[in-house]
Amino acid sequence: MGEKIETGESSTFKVPVRKTQNPELRTQNLKSRQSRAPRTDDEMRSTRNVRRVASIPDRWLQLALRALARSDRTTIQIERLLTAKGATPGQVRTAVRRLTALHYLDDVAFASRWADRRLARMPMGRARLQEELLATGCPDPIVQATLRVTYRKVSERDLAMQVVATVGKIASPQMLGRVARLLSQRGFDEDTIETVVEPLMRERS
Repeated sequence: MGEKIETGESSTFKVPVRKTQNPELRTQNLKSRQSRAPRTDDEMRSTRNVRRVASIPDRWLQLALRALARSDRTTIQIERLLTAKGATPGQVRTAVRRLTALHYLDDVAFASRWADRRLARMPMGRARLQEELLATGCPDPIVQATLRVTYRKVSERDLAMQVVATVGKIASPQMLGRVARLLSQRGFDEDTIETVVEPLMRERS
Protein backbone atom coordinates (compact mmCIF):
# COMPACT_ATOMS: atom_id res chain seq x y z
CA MET A 1 0.00 0.00 0.00
CA GLY A 2 1.22 3.53 -0.76
CA GLU A 3 1.00 6.57 1.52
CA LYS A 4 -1.96 8.92 1.06
CA ILE A 5 -0.95 12.51 0.26
CA GLU A 6 -3.44 15.27 0.94
CA THR A 7 -3.73 17.64 -2.02
CA GLY A 8 -6.07 20.15 -0.46
CA GLU A 9 -8.81 18.89 -2.66
CA SER A 10 -11.37 16.24 -2.07
CA SER A 11 -9.39 13.62 -4.02
CA THR A 12 -6.16 11.93 -2.96
CA PHE A 13 -3.53 9.99 -4.81
CA LYS A 14 -1.13 7.27 -3.70
CA VAL A 15 2.66 7.36 -3.96
CA PRO A 16 3.80 3.87 -4.95
CA VAL A 17 6.23 2.31 -2.49
CA ARG A 18 8.93 0.00 -3.88
CA LYS A 19 8.93 -3.39 -2.24
CA THR A 20 12.21 -4.30 -0.62
CA GLN A 21 13.62 -7.65 -1.69
CA ASN A 22 14.03 -10.24 1.02
CA PRO A 23 17.63 -9.68 2.35
CA GLU A 24 18.31 -13.43 2.50
CA LEU A 25 17.17 -13.93 -1.10
CA ARG A 26 19.30 -10.99 -2.27
CA THR A 27 22.36 -12.49 -0.54
CA GLN A 28 21.73 -15.89 -2.13
CA ASN A 29 21.46 -14.33 -5.60
CA LEU A 30 24.71 -12.43 -5.08
CA LYS A 31 26.54 -15.57 -3.96
CA SER A 32 25.18 -17.47 -6.95
CA ARG A 33 26.52 -14.85 -9.37
CA GLN A 34 29.89 -14.76 -7.63
CA SER A 35 30.27 -18.55 -7.57
CA ARG A 36 29.49 -18.93 -11.27
CA ALA A 37 32.84 -19.82 -12.90
CA PRO A 38 33.79 -17.66 -15.89
CA ARG A 39 33.64 -19.53 -19.19
CA THR A 40 36.87 -20.15 -21.06
CA ASP A 41 37.52 -18.80 -24.55
CA ASP A 42 37.17 -22.33 -25.99
CA GLU A 43 33.81 -22.84 -24.28
CA MET A 44 32.47 -19.50 -25.52
CA ARG A 45 33.79 -20.13 -29.05
CA SER A 46 32.25 -23.62 -29.07
CA THR A 47 28.91 -22.22 -27.91
CA ARG A 48 28.95 -19.59 -30.63
CA ASN A 49 29.81 -22.20 -33.25
CA VAL A 50 27.00 -24.51 -32.14
CA ARG A 51 24.47 -21.66 -32.22
CA ARG A 52 25.73 -20.56 -35.61
CA VAL A 53 25.39 -24.04 -37.09
CA ALA A 54 22.05 -24.74 -35.43
CA SER A 55 20.64 -21.59 -37.01
CA ILE A 56 21.31 -22.90 -40.52
CA PRO A 57 18.42 -24.97 -41.92
CA ASP A 58 20.77 -27.22 -43.92
CA ARG A 59 19.92 -30.91 -43.62
CA TRP A 60 23.34 -31.98 -44.94
CA LEU A 61 25.19 -29.85 -42.45
CA GLN A 62 23.07 -31.22 -39.61
CA LEU A 63 23.64 -34.78 -40.84
CA ALA A 64 27.40 -34.26 -40.85
CA LEU A 65 27.31 -32.74 -37.37
CA ARG A 66 25.45 -35.75 -35.99
CA ALA A 67 28.05 -38.05 -37.53
CA LEU A 68 30.91 -36.01 -36.06
CA ALA A 69 29.23 -36.06 -32.65
CA ARG A 70 29.34 -39.86 -32.71
CA SER A 71 32.98 -40.19 -33.76
CA ASP A 72 35.99 -38.30 -35.07
CA ARG A 73 36.08 -38.26 -38.89
CA THR A 74 38.22 -37.01 -41.74
CA THR A 75 37.04 -34.69 -44.47
CA ILE A 76 36.82 -37.47 -47.04
CA GLN A 77 34.80 -39.65 -44.66
CA ILE A 78 32.23 -36.86 -44.29
CA GLU A 79 32.19 -36.32 -48.06
CA ARG A 80 31.55 -40.02 -48.65
CA LEU A 81 28.82 -40.08 -46.01
CA LEU A 82 26.93 -37.13 -47.47
CA THR A 83 27.28 -38.47 -51.01
CA ALA A 84 25.96 -41.87 -49.93
CA LYS A 85 22.94 -40.14 -48.35
CA GLY A 86 22.10 -38.36 -51.60
CA ALA A 87 23.77 -34.95 -51.37
CA THR A 88 24.90 -33.38 -54.63
CA PRO A 89 28.59 -32.47 -55.12
CA GLY A 90 27.73 -28.82 -54.57
CA GLN A 91 25.88 -29.56 -51.34
CA VAL A 92 28.80 -31.67 -50.13
CA ARG A 93 31.29 -28.87 -50.87
CA THR A 94 29.13 -26.30 -49.10
CA ALA A 95 28.76 -28.44 -45.96
CA VAL A 96 32.48 -29.30 -45.86
CA ARG A 97 33.51 -25.65 -46.29
CA ARG A 98 31.22 -24.62 -43.44
CA LEU A 99 32.40 -27.39 -41.11
CA THR A 100 36.04 -26.62 -41.90
CA ALA A 101 35.55 -22.92 -41.22
CA LEU A 102 34.03 -23.76 -37.84
CA HIS A 103 36.87 -26.22 -37.08
CA TYR A 104 34.59 -29.24 -36.89
CA LEU A 105 36.68 -30.76 -39.72
CA ASP A 106 40.47 -30.63 -39.37
CA ASP A 107 42.47 -33.47 -40.91
CA VAL A 108 45.75 -32.35 -39.31
CA ALA A 109 44.23 -32.46 -35.83
CA PHE A 110 42.45 -35.73 -36.64
CA ALA A 111 45.70 -37.43 -37.69
CA SER A 112 47.50 -36.30 -34.55
CA ARG A 113 44.71 -37.54 -32.27
CA TRP A 114 44.45 -40.84 -34.17
CA ALA A 115 48.19 -41.51 -33.91
CA ASP A 116 48.32 -40.78 -30.18
CA ARG A 117 45.29 -42.95 -29.43
CA ARG A 118 46.46 -45.88 -31.53
CA LEU A 119 49.98 -45.97 -30.09
CA ALA A 120 48.62 -45.75 -26.55
CA ARG A 121 46.27 -48.67 -27.25
CA MET A 122 48.54 -50.80 -29.43
CA PRO A 123 52.24 -49.94 -29.90
CA MET A 124 53.18 -50.23 -33.58
CA GLY A 125 55.81 -49.27 -36.10
CA ARG A 126 55.77 -46.49 -38.64
CA ALA A 127 54.62 -48.68 -41.54
CA ARG A 128 51.54 -49.95 -39.70
CA LEU A 129 50.53 -46.50 -38.44
CA GLN A 130 50.99 -45.03 -41.92
CA GLU A 131 48.74 -47.72 -43.37
CA GLU A 132 46.03 -47.03 -40.80
CA LEU A 133 46.13 -43.26 -41.25
CA LEU A 134 45.90 -43.54 -45.03
CA ALA A 135 42.93 -45.88 -44.63
CA THR A 136 41.04 -43.13 -42.76
CA GLY A 137 41.29 -40.89 -45.82
CA CYS A 138 43.91 -38.49 -44.47
CA PRO A 139 45.91 -36.98 -47.35
CA ASP A 140 49.43 -38.40 -47.70
CA PRO A 141 51.26 -35.11 -46.90
CA ILE A 142 49.37 -34.86 -43.60
CA VAL A 143 50.09 -38.53 -42.84
CA GLN A 144 53.83 -38.09 -43.45
CA ALA A 145 53.98 -34.95 -41.30
CA THR A 146 52.11 -36.74 -38.51
CA LEU A 147 54.49 -39.71 -38.63
CA ARG A 148 57.52 -37.42 -38.32
CA VAL A 149 56.09 -35.67 -35.28
CA THR A 150 54.82 -38.88 -33.66
CA TYR A 151 58.07 -40.82 -33.91
CA ARG A 152 60.07 -37.88 -32.63
CA LYS A 153 58.07 -38.11 -29.42
CA VAL A 154 58.65 -41.85 -28.99
CA SER A 155 61.14 -44.13 -30.77
CA GLU A 156 60.15 -47.25 -32.66
CA ARG A 157 62.60 -49.24 -30.56
CA ASP A 158 60.83 -48.24 -27.34
CA LEU A 159 57.48 -49.15 -28.86
CA ALA A 160 58.85 -52.52 -30.00
CA MET A 161 60.12 -53.18 -26.48
CA GLN A 162 56.60 -52.50 -25.19
CA VAL A 163 55.29 -55.19 -27.54
CA VAL A 164 57.94 -57.67 -26.35
CA ALA A 165 57.03 -56.93 -22.73
CA THR A 166 53.46 -58.07 -23.36
CA VAL A 167 54.67 -61.48 -24.55
CA GLY A 168 56.15 -62.45 -21.21
CA LYS A 169 59.08 -64.78 -20.62
CA ILE A 170 60.63 -66.12 -23.82
CA ALA A 171 61.44 -69.74 -23.02
CA SER A 172 62.32 -71.18 -26.43
CA PRO A 173 63.72 -70.31 -29.87
CA GLN A 174 60.21 -70.86 -31.26
CA MET A 175 58.92 -68.05 -29.05
CA LEU A 176 61.66 -65.77 -30.35
CA GLY A 177 60.40 -66.48 -33.87
CA ARG A 178 56.84 -65.66 -32.85
CA VAL A 179 57.99 -62.39 -31.28
CA ALA A 180 59.80 -61.41 -34.48
CA ARG A 181 56.70 -62.19 -36.56
CA LEU A 182 54.50 -60.21 -34.18
CA LEU A 183 56.79 -57.18 -34.45
CA SER A 184 56.69 -57.46 -38.23
CA GLN A 185 52.88 -57.58 -38.19
CA ARG A 186 52.87 -54.45 -36.04
CA GLY A 187 54.77 -52.59 -38.75
CA PHE A 188 58.29 -52.48 -37.31
CA ASP A 189 61.12 -52.55 -39.83
CA GLU A 190 63.82 -55.23 -39.93
CA ASP A 191 66.46 -53.06 -38.25
CA THR A 192 64.22 -52.37 -35.28
CA ILE A 193 63.21 -56.02 -34.97
CA GLU A 194 66.85 -57.11 -35.06
CA THR A 195 67.81 -54.50 -32.46
CA VAL A 196 65.14 -55.81 -30.10
CA VAL A 197 65.43 -59.56 -30.72
CA GLU A 198 69.22 -59.93 -30.69
CA PRO A 199 69.63 -59.22 -26.95
CA LEU A 200 66.91 -61.80 -26.25
CA MET A 201 68.82 -64.35 -28.32
CA ARG A 202 72.01 -63.65 -26.36
CA GLU A 203 70.14 -64.14 -23.11
CA ARG A 204 69.03 -67.55 -24.33
CA SER A 205 72.57 -68.67 -25.29
